[in-house]
Amino acid sequence: MESDAIGCWRCGVALQQELFPIGREEVCPSCNADLHACKLCLFFNPSVSDACDEPIAVQVNNKERANFCDYFKATPGAFKGSGSVNAAASRAELDALFGLGEAPPTGEADPGRADLDRLFGLRDD
Repeated sequence: MESDAIGCWRCGVALQQELFPIGREEVCPSCNADLHACKLCLFFNPSVSDACDEPIAVQVNNKERANFCDYFKATPGAFKGSGSVNAAASRAELDALFGLGEAPPTGEADPGRADLDRLFGLRDD
């Protein structure tokens, strides 16, 4: 997707020019996400209290659903695709930490498990 092309905030697919200006009921042709939503807006800023940099805009509770905001302006930088890569890496690290990932191959003893068994009197090694 070109840097100045506007894409869906959820999946990143480039939006056709015939969708502009984006109406309240417009949805992404690829993932059916609402397009007249805060997450596609230039003023969306999750680091402020109401997640909007427009000071007189009406409060919108669900930032991913269509709304009636008159200050909506679609922005090219709405799609944050790299976050899913980071999320997957973080999830893999958590799974490994809590033993939810791949099980150790059979025949290999888990040294941490042996220590826990001894600690709780389940093993006398």
